[in-house]
Amino acid sequence: MKNIILILFFTISLQSFSQTDSENKNSQAEIRSFILAETKQGGKLDFFTEIKGKEYNASQVKPGLFMTNIEMALYKWGKANFELGIENVETALKIFEEFKGKDLSRREKDLIPMGYTNDLSK
Repeated sequence: MKNIILILFFTISLQSFSQTDSENKNSQAEIRSFILAETKQGGKLDFFTEIKGKEYNASQVKPGLFMTNIEMALYKWGKANFELGIENVETALKIFEEFKGKDLSRREKDLIPMGYTNDLSK
Protein backbone atom coordinates (compact mmCIF):
# COMPACT_ATOMS: atom_id res chain seq x y z
CA MET A 1 0.00 0.00 0.00
CA LYS A 2 2.86 2.38 0.83
CA ASN A 3 4.40 1.73 -2.59
CA ILE A 4 1.16 2.61 -4.36
CA ILE A 5 0.87 5.85 -2.41
CA LEU A 6 4.49 6.73 -3.20
CA ILE A 7 4.02 5.99 -6.90
CA LEU A 8 0.82 8.05 -6.97
CA PHE A 9 2.52 10.95 -5.18
CA PHE A 10 5.51 10.78 -7.54
CA THR A 11 3.25 10.75 -10.61
CA ILE A 12 1.25 13.75 -9.41
CA SER A 13 4.45 15.67 -8.57
CA LEU A 14 5.95 14.91 -11.96
CA GLN A 15 2.82 16.08 -13.80
CA SER A 16 2.72 19.27 -11.76
CA PHE A 17 6.40 19.96 -12.51
CA SER A 18 5.90 19.32 -16.24
CA GLN A 19 2.98 21.73 -16.41
CA THR A 20 4.90 24.43 -14.55
CA ASP A 21 7.95 24.00 -16.79
CA SER A 22 5.80 24.20 -19.92
CA GLU A 23 3.96 27.27 -18.64
CA ASN A 24 7.29 28.93 -17.81
CA LYS A 25 8.60 28.31 -21.35
CA ASN A 26 5.41 29.83 -22.80
CA SER A 27 5.73 32.79 -20.46
CA GLN A 28 9.39 33.33 -21.41
CA ALA A 29 8.47 33.17 -25.12
CA GLU A 30 5.76 35.78 -24.58
CA ILE A 31 8.16 38.04 -22.68
CA ARG A 32 10.77 37.62 -25.42
CA SER A 33 8.23 38.59 -28.09
CA PHE A 34 7.17 41.60 -26.04
CA ILE A 35 10.78 42.74 -25.60
CA LEU A 36 11.54 42.41 -29.31
CA ALA A 37 8.42 44.37 -30.24
CA GLU A 38 8.93 47.10 -27.64
CA THR A 39 12.63 47.60 -28.41
CA LYS A 40 11.72 48.80 -31.89
CA GLN A 41 11.60 52.53 -32.53
CA GLY A 42 8.95 54.20 -30.39
CA GLY A 43 8.45 51.16 -28.15
CA LYS A 44 8.50 51.14 -24.36
CA LEU A 45 12.00 49.62 -24.38
CA ASP A 46 13.39 51.92 -27.08
CA PHE A 47 16.09 53.71 -25.11
CA PHE A 48 18.06 54.30 -28.29
CA THR A 49 16.07 56.54 -30.64
CA GLU A 50 16.09 59.59 -28.38
CA ILE A 51 19.89 59.54 -28.12
CA LYS A 52 20.60 59.29 -31.88
CA GLY A 53 23.39 61.69 -32.77
CA LYS A 54 24.44 62.12 -29.16
CA GLU A 55 25.25 58.53 -28.20
CA TYR A 56 28.71 59.44 -26.91
CA ASN A 57 27.72 62.48 -24.85
CA ALA A 58 28.37 61.65 -21.21
CA SER A 59 26.82 62.59 -17.94
CA GLN A 60 27.57 61.88 -14.32
CA VAL A 61 25.46 58.98 -13.06
CA LYS A 62 26.78 59.11 -9.51
CA PRO A 63 29.82 60.73 -7.92
CA GLY A 64 32.87 59.57 -9.83
CA LEU A 65 30.93 57.62 -12.47
CA PHE A 66 30.29 59.03 -15.91
CA MET A 67 28.47 57.10 -18.63
CA THR A 68 27.77 57.89 -22.25
CA ASN A 69 24.18 57.96 -23.44
CA ILE A 70 24.61 54.65 -25.29
CA GLU A 71 26.06 53.02 -22.18
CA MET A 72 23.12 54.23 -20.13
CA ALA A 73 20.64 53.04 -22.78
CA LEU A 74 22.19 49.57 -22.78
CA TYR A 75 22.13 49.52 -18.98
CA LYS A 76 18.43 50.50 -18.95
CA TRP A 77 17.60 47.87 -21.56
CA GLY A 78 19.30 45.15 -19.50
CA LYS A 79 17.52 46.31 -16.36
CA ALA A 80 14.16 46.23 -18.18
CA ASN A 81 14.81 42.61 -19.20
CA PHE A 82 15.47 41.66 -15.61
CA GLU A 83 12.35 43.47 -14.38
CA LEU A 84 10.24 41.78 -17.06
CA GLY A 85 11.39 38.37 -15.84
CA ILE A 86 13.91 37.15 -18.39
CA GLU A 87 15.52 34.14 -16.70
CA ASN A 88 19.19 35.04 -17.13
CA VAL A 89 21.51 37.54 -18.71
CA GLU A 90 22.58 35.13 -21.45
CA THR A 91 18.99 35.02 -22.68
CA ALA A 92 18.81 38.81 -22.57
CA LEU A 93 21.98 39.04 -24.66
CA LYS A 94 20.54 36.61 -27.21
CA ILE A 95 17.37 38.69 -27.45
CA PHE A 96 19.38 41.86 -28.08
CA GLU A 97 21.48 40.06 -30.66
CA GLU A 98 18.30 38.93 -32.41
CA PHE A 99 16.98 42.49 -32.30
CA LYS A 100 20.20 43.85 -33.84
CA GLY A 101 20.48 41.07 -36.39
CA LYS A 102 24.22 40.75 -35.83
CA ASP A 103 26.81 39.88 -33.19
CA LEU A 104 26.98 42.09 -30.12
CA SER A 105 29.85 44.46 -29.53
CA ARG A 106 32.08 44.18 -26.48
CA ARG A 107 30.39 47.24 -25.01
CA GLU A 108 26.94 45.66 -25.36
CA LYS A 109 28.17 42.40 -23.80
CA ASP A 110 29.54 44.36 -20.83
CA LEU A 111 26.75 46.87 -20.25
CA ILE A 112 23.57 44.84 -20.66
CA PRO A 113 24.62 42.52 -17.80
CA MET A 114 25.31 45.55 -15.61
CA GLY A 115 21.69 46.59 -15.97
CA TYR A 116 20.59 43.03 -15.47
CA THR A 117 22.34 42.89 -12.12
CA ASN A 118 21.66 46.55 -11.28
CA ASP A 119 25.41 47.18 -11.02
CA LEU A 120 26.64 50.65 -11.85
CA SER A 121 30.03 50.21 -10.21
CA LYS A 122 31.82 49.91 -13.58
